[in-house]
Amino acid sequence: MRHLRQLFVCSVLAIAAIPVGCTADAPDDAEQESEVGSLSLALVGNSSSGATYRLSQAWFDIYGLTARTIYGGGDTPALTEVLPVGPYDVMLRPGWVLERWTGGGYQPVSASLTSANPTWVYIGEGATSTVAFQFRADGDVVSVGHGRLDIVIGVDDTTPLREDTDVACSNGYDDDGDGRPDCSDPDCQWMPFCGPVGEDTDWECSNGYDDDMDGLADCSDPDCQGYPFCAPVREDTDWACSNGADDDMDGLADCADPDCQWYSFCSPWREDTDAACSNGYDDDGDGLADCADPECQWMPYCMPVREDTDWTCSNGADDDGDGFVDCSDADCQSQPYCMSWREDTDWACSNGSDDDADGLTDCSDPDCGWLPVCAMPGLVIEDFEDGDFLFSAPYAGSAPPFTGPWVTYDDGTVPPVNLFSVPGPFSSTALAAHSPGVPSASGAGVTLSFDMWPVDVSSFQGIRFHIRGQGTQVRFDVGTLLTTPEGGLCSACYDSHGIDLWVGTEWVTVELRWWDLIQQGWGTLVPFEPWSVMNLNWRTPVGQPLRIEIDDVQLF
Repeated sequence: MRHLRQLFVCSVLAIAAIPVGCTADAPDDAEQESEVGSLSLALVGNSSSGATYRLSQAWFDIYGLTARTIYGGGDTPALTEVLPVGPYDVMLRPGWVLERWTGGGYQPVSASLTSANPTWVYIGEGATSTVAFQFRADGDVVSVGHGRLDIVIGVDDTTPLREDTDVACSNGYDDDGDGRPDCSDPDCQWMPFCGPVGEDTDWECSNGYDDDMDGLADCSDPDCQGYPFCAPVREDTDWACSNGADDDMDGLADCADPDCQWYSFCSPWREDTDAACSNGYDDDGDGLADCADPECQWMPYCMPVREDTDWTCSNGADDDGDGFVDCSDADCQSQPYCMSWREDTDWACSNGSDDDADGLTDCSDPDCGWLPVCAMPGLVIEDFEDGDFLFSAPYAGSAPPFTGPWVTYDDGTVPPVNLFSVPGPFSSTALAAHSPGVPSASGAGVTLSFDMWPVDVSSFQGIRFHIRGQGTQVRFDVGTLLTTPEGGLCSACYDSHGIDLWVGTEWVTVELRWWDLIQQGWGTLVPFEPWSVMNLNWRTPVGQPLRIEIDDVQLF
């Protein structure tokens, strides 16, 4: 007896965490499975601190076997899109907004996208895949998009097989067994694959061709009259509302046109950011400037000085003016500097002392087990302990292919950058790159350029190094064949995959996974390929003096 079988692979929002059971009968020879899946992106997620965030004003471009664009607004908890089986790239367009739940509503926050964009995913038949985008906001790491494939597969054996879908009409088979495959079957005549070429999309109405062969091309064809390319010029974008012209010819230019009233250029100035609350001006014109304006009361610049951080509790000053200095102030009692000695920092776990007096010293103390200094050693590329500085600039001391010279570079406005040795974080030797000048064109820094190019680091999770500076931003990036001119594959080169670090005056250990590194976006957009690494770079941006000290560079 012929019967109906359906297989369900269920999708559940990551934030709901509700298990759903799925069952299926055993297949028979007559069944055919659908070669499509659903890509599901959750737009609400939680950070590691437990805060809830949502992504709004988000446009996603999906391209692979087919191309789609989907949009998620502030009231959209998840997006689902049906796609043919195969590989895809999912790209989040600029203009997205990350919002944080405050208990009474969502509030936009300043955030940066730290995951790869675009993100690769494979839509598998009968399988489950995950796409996630990660952001950093207010010190939180937020992941959204933990969606799963939503695939429904069905075969109805109670009626004859049909050939009236776009998939069935383009697969080269006579699916319903009537002797007429694909577009030769009348059942397929209304399917997009078999339908006549039209001229009723924005692309077809702007390509310079008469696509539907009716003698009228593009905007001269009535079929195109409602499409953006052929629509009259409008004055409802930030650019059109600030160019000094009456774009839509209604007699009202820019901010005088009601169409412009909601755009940024025409909206009233606000005074609710740290910059606006500290510039000495009444930015929003309400008669109250900076900290005198109630809108500024929660901004860091206008908040009262406090004495409840490790730095303020150890500087010898009465920061909050309550008559109690440092550890004598009750506000400092929970800060590390004022607490009893502990042995759970990189420094305390490497100084040869039993700091917490528990009879266990440094890495033999379980409190130190999870710190980088006590972690299993990786492949050391350079520790600057092999006498490189005796005769010339240092040369990477690891075995090939991880060898090559350390070189400096600048933008031509910096006095020559000096390379020399300084004491490292653990009484060892470290590399220092200093220049008193301030670069004004493209920055300055230091590079390790490998002799054997390209170098394959795909068997390692990432890179670890010690670094010290002077309280400025340092950009670390990794050049590959796809981002350097030597590969011959980039038209706008040197936009390497990397990350911006804030480097203080004390030694810190930085540990980065390859997937933490992203491009800045001004060059040729390409995926990160760990098997084609050309160089490692540390640099300061334009406007900041160069002062970088590095030690113990290793892969882990």
